Amino acid sequence: MSNTASPDQLQAEWLDRLSQFMQTVQGWAEARGWSTRQIEVTLEDSQIGKYEAPALLLQENATRVLLEPIARSAPGADGVVDLYLMPAYDDIASLYLYDDAWHVHYMFPGTESVGDIRDAEAKPLTDEALHEVLEEMRKNAV
Repeated sequence: MSNTASPDQLQAEWLDRLSQFMQTVQGWAEARGWSTRQIEVTLEDSQIGKYEAPALLLQENATRVLLEPIARSAPGADGVVDLYLMPAYDDIASLYLYDDAWHVHYMFPGTESVGDIRDAEAKPLTDEALHEVLEEMRKNAV
């Protein structure tokens, strides 16, 4: 995102990226049999103010997860979105936008335990990586 952009431009760029991201994830999830519904959440950013952003509810049988934007920027990232197991809102995965691509950070079974999800194993976000995380979440929900 541009460093010289106005707050309105920054917001528009971020919302465009989020919208494209949510549509991609929605397509992957639906292709694997998950029901989805886009919702709006209210966020606040020190540079762009208060705004409405897209989030995505996903459900397969009794397993429900929420893909929710957290921040437009973070140290080393151009965006952060968390994936929560509902209804407890257990934070199970974080998705970071860096190097112009989304990456999923998740404590995959058999990986070394870490104190911060950002330090967990990272994989480029692909249909297969999302499927792997959703399957683990589904197992943990039982």
